[in-house]
This record gives sequence, structure tokens and C-alpha cells, in this order.
Amino acid sequence: MPRQYVEVSSDDGDDDYKPPTQSQGSQLMPQESAKLAGSICNFLLVSECKKIPAKRSDIRKLVLKDRARHFNAVMREANDIMEKVFGYKIKEIQNSSYILINTLSTSAGEGNSGTEAQAARIGLITSILAAIFMTGDKMHEVAMEEYLKTLGLDMHSKEPHPLLGNVHKLIHQDLVRERYLEVTQDTSADPPCREYQWGERAHLELSKKDILELVCKVYGDNMRPEIWTSQWKEVVKESASQGL
Repeated sequence: MPRQYVEVSSDDGDDDYKPPTQSQGSQLMPQESAKLAGSICNFLLVSECKKIPAKRSDIRKLVLKDRARHFNAVMREANDIMEKVFGYKIKEIQNSSYILINTLSTSAGEGNSGTEAQAARIGLITSILAAIFMTGDKMHEVAMEEYLKTLGLDMHSKEPHPLLGNVHKLIHQDLVRERYLEVTQDTSADPPCREYQWGERAHLELSKKDILELVCKVYGDNMRPEIWTSQWKEVVKESASQGL
């Protein structure tokens, strides 16, 4: 079934955009350009999961900020990362918005370095943990399978992913062993099924506040984290436990 994308109803214009000063728009260093491109990739991946096209104005204002004049160059680098690491191509649609098109094939991994494989692994971990948090700190097996499909991943595929290898093993063995995930059996369900939660390492390495703020940026319309009542309570609880 073809994908259906839901357009954001807010203004897609750049009326609030203010050109950066000459000093702010100076040439980007390679490290800064790569970091910004990675931030755009994260923004686009979350937008894709929510089936909300990412607006150009939001990418400029919320991600690039005072580096917005470098939009075209950084976007090209982001597109290169999305194709090589995640198997997606960034596609511009109407109203100056962007979606991700899955272009992954069985040969997509040829020539990819270990660094790209590691980046793909980190991206998957972050995406899974974000999905679990936004669905109430627990995620059932069917919901996880459907979520992974939005990322172009089949947890039960017999063919190894070009960069991630055996996705089922990665999630249920590797990430559990590394304490990123905690997988338990929900015997109250009919039929019984797996249930996914954050593991100990995830709580130490990932900030729920950062995830919630990213989701708010994706939705736009000046959405505040407090609107997500249950998630905001978790953020406040996390901050209090850390003495913030």
C-alpha cells in the first residue's frame, strides 16, 4: 500500500526568517557541516516516523539557525548520509517540504565503511528509544514491527540488512545485552507478545527532554513540550532525579 503523508497545516513560509550576519554566515568547517547534516537527518527521520513532511522553514530556523544560509550545501550532505547510511533519498514536495523515499536495495551496503554501519546502528537505537518513550514508555511487539517498517526495516526478514545485519538479532540480543533495551513477555496479551522498554544504558545515555523537544520541533506551530502531558511528567521526573 502506498505511503500517505499528512501535511502540516501551519504556514510554510519563511516570514519569520532573518538572514544571518556576515560573521554568522562564514564558511562552515567540515566538522560543523557534518554535525549539521546529521542533525537534519535526525529531524527528517522523526518527521518520517510521524508521517509529517519536514518544512524547509523549520529546518532553517530550528536546525540550522544562524547557519541557514548554508542550507543547500548542508542538505546535499544530509541527503548523501541518508542514502548511504539509511537507504533513503530526501525528496522535496509541495509547499517547500521534504519527505524520505526508501531506496534501499540488497546492494546498498557495497562500499559502505564501518563508520557508516556504526552510524546506522546509532540512528536505529535512537529511533527505537524515541518511539518507546513517545508511546508511553512501553511498546508492544506489533507496534514495534510496524514502526520499524516505517524505517524500511523488516524485523523478520531472512535477508540481512546491508548495514545493520540481522535486525531481529540486533534488537533482541545485542541491544538487550548492551542494556539499551529491556524485552519482556506480556502474558496478559492474547496471544502473549514481547514488550519493549528502555534499558539501563539508555537511561544513562539518552535525555528524554531532548527527544520531546525534537518531537515538538517536528510538529511545529510553536508546540511546547508541556502539551505532551505524560511525556512531560517523565521529563520533569528525570530532571528532578538528576538534580537539574
